[in-house]
Amino acid sequence: MHHSRESSISMPKRHHKYYIEGGDLHILAGKTLFRVHGYFFSRESPIFSRKVNPTSPGDVKEGMTDHDPVILEGVPPEDFEKLLWVFYNPKYSLYDASVDDWQCILDLADRWDFKEVKELCVRELHKKRDLDLVHKMSLYQKYKVDPRHLVPLYAELCARDTPLTLAESQILGLESVVLINTTREKLRADPSNEGRSPLPSGLEEDDVFRAIEHDLGIELGASMKYRQETLASLSPSSSTNAQNDAQGFKFRGSPRKGGRGVTLAPNGNHR
Repeated sequence: MHHSRESSISMPKRHHKYYIEGGDLHILAGKTLFRVHGYFFSRESPIFSRKVNPTSPGDVKEGMTDHDPVILEGVPPEDFEKLLWVFYNPKYSLYDASVDDWQCILDLADRWDFKEVKELCVRELHKKRDLDLVHKMSLYQKYKVDPRHLVPLYAELCARDTPLTLAESQILGLESVVLINTTREKLRADPSNEGRSPLPSGLEEDDVFRAIEHDLGIELGASMKYRQETLASLSPSSSTNAQNDAQGFKFRGSPRKGGRGVTLAPNGNHR
């Protein structure tokens, strides 16, 4: 919303549907003039409430006439129309809108602090089968919906039998990815290991390297071969120390009831 009016109010046109004769709040979005019931806005949004019901001496009540409307800066009239549809929906509790429409409404509701409208958006987006889990979570985070709505989404990602993909991780961001991966590890760990998740029995160092090479899309065994060639080129006096450094870790221990299982430790030390 903006206070400079001269350039914005030139030649406005009345909205064909939401210029309501009984309305008492005049709003300008782009070049389109809306006249609606201020009750919805003063009740739902503290930001609009301060505009239409000023409490400080000297503050001017806005939106009283077509010549002094509340100006919505940077809001296309089509978008504002979608928000108004929430209040003037003729189907009462039946809301039929696309994912894009609900995202648009959620954006405006977050901008002007319409808390109940945000809750409505979440309830309706939850029903949409064409909005996948990760994009839904990203949307809720972007518009700061109540965190309780995020819990079931996090739970589903933590409980599924496949980890996050690279594309999903890029959408969710670092903080969410760390939370999900950490929780997945904890949930899959043996309770006796206090949240630790050691490697299964029988895995060799080569298995770990091969798994990483596979995920990086490089030739299997290339890393081990490179390390061996590097070690062979070193002088005998430095070879032993270099070999320990190049190995980086060794496998120690064996799984047993109540034990810590197979673990990786730098330079072969136990953890």
